[in-house]
Amino acid sequence: MFSDHPTSGPYAPPCSARCFEGVARGTMIGVAWTVAHGPESSPGATARTLAGTMTRNCFGFASFLGIYSFVSCTTERIRQRDDVFNYIVGGASAGAFAAIESPALRDVAKASLVTGVICGLFYFLFRPPPRDDFSRHVDL
Repeated sequence: MFSDHPTSGPYAPPCSARCFEGVARGTMIGVAWTVAHGPESSPGATARTLAGTMTRNCFGFASFLGIYSFVSCTTERIRQRDDVFNYIVGGASAGAFAAIESPALRDVAKASLVTGVICGLFYFLFRPPPRDDFSRHVDL
């Protein structure tokens, strides 16, 4: 998040660090979302309402990104491969968590499937090209 360390491969940080990074990003996004959209779009909101809305937004984004990061990292470590499947599984897990309050299991399954496919699509479209770490350490 704040460095150029590899996110996958043998030199990647542990999954707990990637989970914490997801939670940190989600918290920042929750704060930005609250500032941009305000508490329920009412201009006369009190500080208590603003704090409640910010807490709810931060928890939602932080838990979603934390679960996504942890599950995709754990899947990568178990499979020993960095490919689109890891991110589909991570997205599906995070999508299921986001929809867990739904009384219908069908809604949870749909949210899980859709989120997994969207995360896989984002990975496929926006994945940076693999880096050659060896070339950084060799003087030519």
